[in-house]
Amino acid sequence: MWPRTSRWLVQLVLVALLLPSCSNDTDDSSFTTHGPYDVTMTVVSHETTQKMSVFAPEADGSWPVGFMLHCYECDRSDAAPMAAQLASHGMVVFAPDYRSTDSWETVEQDVECSYRYARTIAAEHGGDLDQPVTFVGDSLGASWVQGVGVGETYYGPGGGFGAVCFTGPPRPDVVVAIGGCYYEYEGSRDVLPVIDLMAESTDTAKLDSDLILVVGENDDTCHAWQSEDATAALQAAGYDAELRVMPGGDHHNVVFWAQEDGGWVTVPNDPVGQQVVQIILDAIDAAQP
Repeated sequence: MWPRTSRWLVQLVLVALLLPSCSNDTDDSSFTTHGPYDVTMTVVSHETTQKMSVFAPEADGSWPVGFMLHCYECDRSDAAPMAAQLASHGMVVFAPDYRSTDSWETVEQDVECSYRYARTIAAEHGGDLDQPVTFVGDSLGASWVQGVGVGETYYGPGGGFGAVCFTGPPRPDVVVAIGGCYYEYEGSRDVLPVIDLMAESTDTAKLDSDLILVVGENDDTCHAWQSEDATAALQAAGYDAELRVMPGGDHHNVVFWAQEDGGWVTVPNDPVGQQVVQIILDAIDAAQP
């Protein structure tokens, strides 16, 4: 949940290529990645969305599409280290801003409209929607990717946002929720009750997405018990949910961040983050048609 206000630890500079047909802003950011591909980053938006970074391999290809949500009081740059790592392994990853401190209705609109817009332009960035589509969320984003990701009735085709943005698209094939506070945050239980809502749902489409909950064993912000209890509740409700507890993981290194000298730095070489990347890639491979 914590905001991470520092930006890039520059080790390897990769040039951000511009695509004028859909870009209205650019970020010349730097990333250290470990996959076989260099990464490009473009900033896009639509009148119904906030700004969204698009990370893609700097190579010709047809890539699976990912959609990543940042933490509370954060922005899309906080999702960038993980999004760039995934792109370097052959994915097109959309990382939108969303107004995480506003009302649930505002967040729902930001998230869903960004997802719908991402699908309309995915092919322009090399994305292939015939391959598995993956939602990834960090901290508060973990709750939102689960609630929105499997919410077929309200968000999917014929869902409730049709008058606001685009047409309701299919839900993702894979949902990876990292370090979520599902029941408690800083001693308060006034958090997004996504697990309870999902567990009570009678939505017949709820088994369509594979759910993977990832948490660091040393997470002292959204403690591991929350992901453990959430996984058990989802499984009891009939969801295909799996828990992965990361040895040596905390709330931040699972997405390549660390606190250092009172500030935030990226840690692209962190082995825990690299293991989380592999979990996501393996889930996509398993979901391939």
